[in-house]
Amino acid sequence: MSDTIRFRKINEIEKQIILTSISNISTELPRIIENLKKFFYVSLEKSITRIKSPKIFFISKEQDKILQSLYPDNIFSTGLYFGFIKKGKFYLSLEGAEFLYKNNRVSTIKRLQVSDAAEKSILYGKNILKNMITELPPNLKNNDFLLIFNNINELIAIGRSYIDKDSFQNLKPSELVAFNLNDKGYYLRISQ
Repeated sequence: MSDTIRFRKINEIEKQIILTSISNISTELPRIIENLKKFFYVSLEKSITRIKSPKIFFISKEQDKILQSLYPDNIFSTGLYFGFIKKGKFYLSLEGAEFLYKNNRVSTIKRLQVSDAAEKSILYGKNILKNMITELPPNLKNNDFLLIFNNINELIAIGRSYIDKDSFQNLKPSELVAFNLNDKGYYLRISQ
């Protein structure tokens, strides 16, 4: 039996999962997502052996108009991959984080900048250590959501802080500062 894919607008339950989860990243995001919700679609994929996590896509007004005129059963994704829902929680994608940042949708997400040497390590999926950091957010707290940039201000990863600003000075160079949640090297590491 072949896989079945269903692509449709998000429903109220999915919207609430996204809003609840996204509020842990920034208090600004629920308001932003509420304004954009009519442009969120979900791709549900099911095979005979398992159901995959629903993927959330953000589409433009123009794409939405085109989708309304097409037969939706032939579509399984379009627009910008924004994240996925797993076990009742929404996980923001690297592309979703970059979209919010580049469009000045959120000002409270913290930036972490790393050295050129650290960039390669991060793109291999490694966590962020003290000796990798060239710029630390001034108000860093434990468990903060982070955007991780290289030295030429390209977003290369998203992460979660493991320490706060006060603990940073006491760390040894090889000690953990943040977990790498997703990075641009991921696409090269996944099995095709």
